[in-house]
Amino acid sequence: MWGRRTAPQRLAESAGFTWKHVEDQSELNVATMAAYVAANRAAPGDVLPMVGKVAEKLAAEEANHDLVVALVEDLQNLASHSLEQLCTADEIRAVLGPRCLVVWNAVDEFWTAVAEWRRATGEPLRSNEDILSVENQGLRANLWTSNRSLGDGTRAGLSEALLFEKAGGAPIPGYRALIAAGQ
Repeated sequence: MWGRRTAPQRLAESAGFTWKHVEDQSELNVATMAAYVAANRAAPGDVLPMVGKVAEKLAAEEANHDLVVALVEDLQNLASHSLEQLCTADEIRAVLGPRCLVVWNAVDEFWTAVAEWRRATGEPLRSNEDILSVENQGLRANLWTSNRSLGDGTRAGLSEALLFEKAGGAPIPGYRALIAAGQ
């Protein structure tokens, strides 16, 4: 059924991209592009459910773990900004299958731990205002998917996540740990 298409190709196609649009992109960039289109309310009505369906199929194979985690993480980060133009976390969760929901919970726990750790360091978190006002679509997609709004007008991003892991914080679990947790 899947033919010879790669996991990133399948994900890109589910978001409405032809492989020509994304063939030179990394898996993580494909995940970002698919998430940004899928979470955007201006996208055709079937994009988010289709991306969710393909992600669930991809989540069945360990080789696709990083791609699925990246997609789910990007979708969560987009939803965290609570912008009218983007789908809410509830809307996104509603189209995810059981494997992707296990990933969703693990990613959410990770980012909660990152924010709690960062606050405990005494270092102030940056405002999310600067990234939410970006108008360039490409820059917006990168910033909105790599930063998480925390509800108090601040944000945690990839730099905080890296510092958290370097300080001994637990990374997002691997495939086998998540599968075991989901059973």
